[in-house]
Amino acid sequence: MQSPLKILVLMNRIPFPLNDGGAIGSYNFVKGYAEAGCKVTVLTMNTTRHYVNPEKVKDTMFRYAAMHMVAIDNRIKPLPALLNLFKKESYITERFKSDSYALALQKLLTTEHFDVVHVDGLPCALYVDIIRQYSSARISYRAHNVEHLMWQRIADKELNPLKKWYLKLQAARVKEFEYKAMQSVDVVMSISREDDDAIQVFCPKATTKIVPAGMDVPDTKPLSNEEVNPLFFIGAFDWMPNLQGVEWFFSEIWPGLIAQLPSLRFQIAGKKMPETIFKLQSDYVTPLGEVPDSTTFILSGGVMVVPIISGSGIRIKIMEAMALGKCIVATSIAAEGLGVQDGEHILIANTVDEFADKLGKCIKDTEYRKAIAQNAHTFALHNFQNKKIFEKLVSHYRSLS
Repeated sequence: MQSPLKILVLMNRIPFPLNDGGAIGSYNFVKGYAEAGCKVTVLTMNTTRHYVNPEKVKDTMFRYAAMHMVAIDNRIKPLPALLNLFKKESYITERFKSDSYALALQKLLTTEHFDVVHVDGLPCALYVDIIRQYSSARISYRAHNVEHLMWQRIADKELNPLKKWYLKLQAARVKEFEYKAMQSVDVVMSISREDDDAIQVFCPKATTKIVPAGMDVPDTKPLSNEEVNPLFFIGAFDWMPNLQGVEWFFSEIWPGLIAQLPSLRFQIAGKKMPETIFKLQSDYVTPLGEVPDSTTFILSGGVMVVPIISGSGIRIKIMEAMALGKCIVATSIAAEGLGVQDGEHILIANTVDEFADKLGKCIKDTEYRKAIAQNAHTFALHNFQNKKIFEKLVSHYRSLS
């Protein structure tokens, strides 16, 4: 019998509470490794922007891994952001540099043996040189997105000229750092075929492997609200593509949509919700802010709307809603990388007319709407199940040694 692989996971935030896609994706990796028989250790930043009381994760993360947490102040500050203009690195990653985290990593690597060090997201790639210096472990880098493409899209959609210039500068610096990071690790784990293709074009020397995000998918479609209303969106608003997408939807799409389909109602949920979203409150729109349980919110909602117009990678919240058997209307960018078919597993809409057509059909044809929801659950069951994904990944790790 083979001995369990020892895996050290580096994270730039504690994935808790499980109410946004980034947290769910990272948490499921730790859980997946553990359930595949690996011995897992996590070294995570506990940042000011995503601070978590360690007591709150004892029943979640501590079940699957030995946890080490390092407090880091990564707040966006005007003066450091301005001074960053005179440096070569991006302020996006610079905020995650920490002597305390580096020392904690060095201590772990010199006192314990690890077969694999899993670098979860681009900020933790800042510490690859330390891993190489103190360990012979294989290094895998999980690319949540093709980061520079995400920032380029965000910059392209920005209307403020000064902010647009600053974002383009940061995107260029992220691109340079991301290229070096991908070359410096043993394997880059992309989360979709589209991201894998983009990475291979961007960094041909990188060794890549597609490892889709996974989750626990119920065997049968759960009971839930099967009506159209309320339409709903859920996502963390401190992730810029979510904020940008919702603001775009309600400025460009919603006025024409509600004029054609006046029966529609909309609920918006997500942590760090800014005042601009709360101001959308009306007889038709209800901004809720952070909700205590995303599963309950999704099950109580009608049709999910995901109006993302920037970013790369995949939308974990779409996967979660599919696993729960919801009918979803999303933009093409939002559905990237999931392998879904428009009109079968999900509905794709990018304009006023497309949203009106898709939602209009959902209103008029109950059986059609329910069929899309059922197909979504079936697709999730066959493609997103965590156990199958991690059995294959652990087998791949063993083949590297």
